[in-house]
Amino acid sequence: MGAHSKEFDSNVRESADMSLVFEADESDSSFLFSNPFCAIVPNTEPEHLEHYDHDLERFFFAYKYFLDHAQKRVIYKEDPFLQNYSKDAIVLEKKDIYNIQYILKDGEPYTSFELKDLGAFLVWGLGEHNATNASLAILSALDELDLEEIRNNLLNFKGIKKRFDILQKNDLILIDDYAHHPTEIGATLKSARIYADLLNTQEKIIVIWQAHKYSRLMDNLEEFKKCFLEHCDRLIILPVYSASEVKRDINLKAHFKHYNPTFIDRVRKKGDFLELLVNDNVIETIEKGFVIGFGAGDITYQLRGEM
Repeated sequence: MGAHSKEFDSNVRESADMSLVFEADESDSSFLFSNPFCAIVPNTEPEHLEHYDHDLERFFFAYKYFLDHAQKRVIYKEDPFLQNYSKDAIVLEKKDIYNIQYILKDGEPYTSFELKDLGAFLVWGLGEHNATNASLAILSALDELDLEEIRNNLLNFKGIKKRFDILQKNDLILIDDYAHHPTEIGATLKSARIYADLLNTQEKIIVIWQAHKYSRLMDNLEEFKKCFLEHCDRLIILPVYSASEVKRDINLKAHFKHYNPTFIDRVRKKGDFLELLVNDNVIETIEKGFVIGFGAGDITYQLRGEM
């Protein structure tokens, strides 16, 4: 999988089972060579369009090809493209998930929900998107595993590194999240607000954002300009992480001035505090509050004090 599982402390786990579960990647079209028995697709939101020459028809054709070549398909019907998919599939709709509640269990955040007529489930993490993803996994496994086994196995999931990754919980609550697309950021900010409410903290939510790739930033600029409007009380912006792209001249100060953001060169973890730096000078130290960092670049190492 393309992430580090906290359950088995790796991105790979070997098993004697004959089944292979893997994360297919649409960013480079490699998912088209995966030849899956079962394909699970939560959404087909346009992303990595530079790889598809910004051709939406080509992008959606890739998803159709991927699904068409699976023997079993599990899809979320609320997605605009998937709701019109014509081949046989196990379909999840928003109305299938109900009675969503959020709790702290042994200090960890969980989402409780009911799915169709299958009863209640509990999954690590907060937010409707967690209930949706878990539901798709449950539906995919129903003809392979006993329902109670599925319910219990779901409890073993402890989240993955860099997805609502709670780095510390003291005077400064610090969370690292890999979200680098506007929709992901918006959903995770909702989760942050839920978490803050569960902790009964009155601290404002401070966001440190490092845009990932100039191409993604420009392809989704209008959405990025709106995704911090809810649940973000203060926005701090790092330089764009180029990820090998040629640097572009983008006036972030003009595009995001409506947030009155703080612009910094980097953030440095020092003990339990965060230092904000410009030209290698500390301009502010954050000693308490609720901070969440967003990005797929080196922000994760900055927040962890690893650079």
